[in-house]
Amino acid sequence: MLYFFILDGPEFLETIGPALAQSWQRRSFEPCRELCAALVPRAKGFFPGSEHGQHQLLVEQVGRGLTFDRRFWQPLVGEVLMYSAIAVPRLETAAETLCCLLAPEHFRDRVTARARLAAIQQAHFGSRDLVFGGGHYRPESAGWNDTDEVARLADYLAAQTPEQWTSAGLASLEVYDDSEREAELDYARHWFLPLCDMYRDARDAGQIIVCEDL
Repeated sequence: MLYFFILDGPEFLETIGPALAQSWQRRSFEPCRELCAALVPRAKGFFPGSEHGQHQLLVEQVGRGLTFDRRFWQPLVGEVLMYSAIAVPRLETAAETLCCLLAPEHFRDRVTARARLAAIQQAHFGSRDLVFGGGHYRPESAGWNDTDEVARLADYLAAQTPEQWTSAGLASLEVYDDSEREAELDYARHWFLPLCDMYRDARDAGQIIVCEDL
């Protein structure tokens, strides 16, 4: 399932990103201990039983002095992104259907470089990989859009005209009849609007968007 994490742009670029980058480069959790300790109260809101050992939070362990282990670095990045997020919108997505409608030349394209994806794909999967100091975070499953990319994609999405889409644009989808294509078209239209709103609001607030398939 695809999740979107909305983070404050300056905080991500000036605090979160550098701390995680230095952690990877130095093979030490020391550069992100302060960040992790500050996230513990929010993290415990996600897992109220953590203080009783029912869920061992990495941000809490790192904040208390956990020794670096590269096996823990990626899971720690995941926790930091989750607990730093201003919002995690509950959006259902129709990435394949929208690609078929808006960028049919990319439909079933096997391009994996995020910079070469169609704009509608980048809105779902990110325009770049998440890399911190040379350390890659889930390169096949997670990407992100910085503030400039969020603005670009917000404008792109706002320029679309879903009322003009037709089921004929879904001929390449693996559905069996016209009624199913119409249902899929209605579904895509319905969830396209919250996607537009999310990017517009993030652009206006100077936020970045992390996209992760979990």
